Order: sequence, then structure tokens, then C-alpha cells
Amino acid sequence: MTRIILPLTLTTLLIGACARGDTVPPPAPCSTHCTTHTDGYEWAQRGNFTDPQYCEGYPDAFVFGCRNGVEDLRQLRPSSEGI
Repeated sequence: MTRIILPLTLTTLLIGACARGDTVPPPAPCSTHCTTHTDGYEWAQRGNFTDPQYCEGYPDAFVFGCRNGVEDLRQLRPSSEGI
């Protein structure tokens, strides 16, 4: 019984934390294909990033693409302030 309760409790805590809008841990660093604009854009889109800070520390083209990916994701999300 304990084996079932523990995972359910952990899952409930994680879902609750996400529902409250708590910060999400940063993504794992990019490890392959981390140089071009397209690489950065696709990495941000796959990671569903909301913070352009995750884009820093890579080649300029990658950073620019990553920031574009973050911005596009922001535009696709509904505003919390309404339309």
C-alpha cells in the first residue's frame, strides 16, 4: 500500500505546485545542435520556455533563435489579464 500512496502523494504535490504557478526548474542545458538560429528556436519551442534567460550562454545565433522561440510561445499563450 505504501508503494502506491507515495507516488500518488508526490504526483499530487507536483501537480499542485504547477497549478499554483510556482517556478519551474530550469531546463537541462542544450547539449547537441546548439549553434544556429534554428537550433535555438527549436530548443525553446520543445522546452516550452517562458523565460529568455534560459537562452543565455550559447552562440549569438542560437541565443537569437531561442529568444524568438520564447517570444512566439508567449504570443500563443492567452494573457492572464484578459483579451
